[in-house]
Amino acid sequence: HSLSKQILNRNRGKKISLLDKKNFFKNLSKIGYPIRNLTKLKKDQFLNLITCAFQRRFRQELVNGKIDQECLIISQNLVKKIN
Repeated sequence: HSLSKQILNRNRGKKISLLDKKNFFKNLSKIGYPIRNLTKLKKDQFLNLITCAFQRRFRQELVNGKIDQECLIISQNLVKKIN
C-alpha cells in the first residue's frame, strides 16, 4: 500500500463497526484471501488467523489479530489498486 505512516498511525487502535468488519472481510476476499462459510466457533478462529496473516503482510508493526480502522483503510486502498 502507498498510504502515509502518519495517517495509518492516527487510525491505529480505533474501533470499527460491525458493518466495517464485514466490509474488511469483503475487501480481503477481493484481494485474494480465502473467506469460508464455517460454523460460528471455527469461523471466529479462522477469521482471526486471516486477519493476522493480513497484518503480517501489510502491517508488520502490530500483529494482534484485531481489526481496527488502520486495517480497514489499508484493505480499501489495496482493493482500489486492484480495480
